[in-house]
Amino acid sequence: MTSSEWLAALALIVGVLLMAESVRQLRRRWLLVRVEGVSMEPALRDGDEVLAKRTRRFATGDVVVVAAPDPDLGWAEVRKARAPWWIKRVAAGPGEAMPGTGDLVPLDHYFLLSDNPAGEDSRRHGPVPAALIAGTMLRKF
Repeated sequence: MTSSEWLAALALIVGVLLMAESVRQLRRRWLLVRVEGVSMEPALRDGDEVLAKRTRRFATGDVVVVAAPDPDLGWAEVRKARAPWWIKRVAAGPGEAMPGTGDLVPLDHYFLLSDNPAGEDSRRHGPVPAALIAGTMLRKF
């Protein structure tokens, strides 16, 4: 191989590595999730896609992406590797009154509700640990 062929091969390898790192960085900051079901209707419909920014700051009224709870145990402190994502609205944050009960949301937890009363949410599974909320919705597609 000539020096120019080596240089071209090296440039290709560097380009591929830079592209892979760019994708990795995008995935660390952004999350694209498809809406499944009717729990967030009318705001979000089955089949919509939601772009969420990964963050640790959530406010009442935010639409968030959260790891789905275990059907029997509710939300665990650690996300299962294959747990699907849910999209819900923050109804109350730490220290605020939980809708329907008046009890206070525990520290580092959030009370999440579906926009559609038929959806599953914190009314069934309890407040979600903040660590399981991946990010806040920025836009739907």
